[in-house]
Amino acid sequence: MTHPNWKRRSSRAERLRADHPHAEELLLFYSQILALQEPLYVKARRSKWLARVRSTAGEDGPRLHLERLVGRTRDVSFQRFVHEAGTVSTDVLAGIAEQVASRKGASRTLLQTFLSGGALDDLAVSFDCKTPPLAFFPRAFVQPIAEALSEQAMRSEDNGPGSTAMRCPQCDWPPLLALLRDEPEVKGRKLLVCSLCSAEWPFVRSRCPSCGEERPEQLQHHVTEFWPHIRIEECSSCHTYLKSIDLRLDGTVVPVVDELASVELDLWADEQGLTKIQKNLLGL
Repeated sequence: MTHPNWKRRSSRAERLRADHPHAEELLLFYSQILALQEPLYVKARRSKWLARVRSTAGEDGPRLHLERLVGRTRDVSFQRFVHEAGTVSTDVLAGIAEQVASRKGASRTLLQTFLSGGALDDLAVSFDCKTPPLAFFPRAFVQPIAEALSEQAMRSEDNGPGSTAMRCPQCDWPPLLALLRDEPEVKGRKLLVCSLCSAEWPFVRSRCPSCGEERPEQLQHHVTEFWPHIRIEECSSCHTYLKSIDLRLDGTVVPVVDELASVELDLWADEQGLTKIQKNLLGL
């Protein structure tokens, strides 16, 4: 790992593997995926792709139109990524990767469908697999590219006061997690983190980012001694949850890695009948 963003994630994954043995296999796989994602992130930062996907003046919707990424260069890169990811994956993912590679035009169709926001259910049926593991490949491929472009497209007003936007203003994906941190003018500021491009945007503290519920009695927090800096934020109205990471309690946290490693919190939430607003890259 050479880029600071990816080096921090890799180092944190290694640390958590030692501290949380139950998540060792999951974090090892994630580390291998990080190694495949880093070159895509670096390439996107050096590219001129932002001009292609960025919204024009007066255009509605998110600032980034990632469906415009489709092109021969991305197709070839995605084919290579699927093959390489398949070699370090579970048997299920490896089998899907082999099928995608063996069918003419399959990788292009998969990537185009994902980027356009279309459902992958029909493709999953054709591959005789479930949709989540099939979606892993385009999501893992697009994520570092989207992150690089989102960073370049960020505006100064994105750090303004808390908003009520429940989807990412950059790419229109739902949030993966929430952050709490102290800033010079705001103590305990809450931000949502995009589940695709990793953009952060301010959000009001006492509001459900899924249905907009604001009644305090409907919004509950759950904590555990094993992950003191992470809590489950539950909405009793829509029965959804997301993890909130308090950066004030642990300065070594890398949010996307800690969110993924704290899998036992997801298992507990599932037992309570809660649905995650957006599952992470590994489908948890």
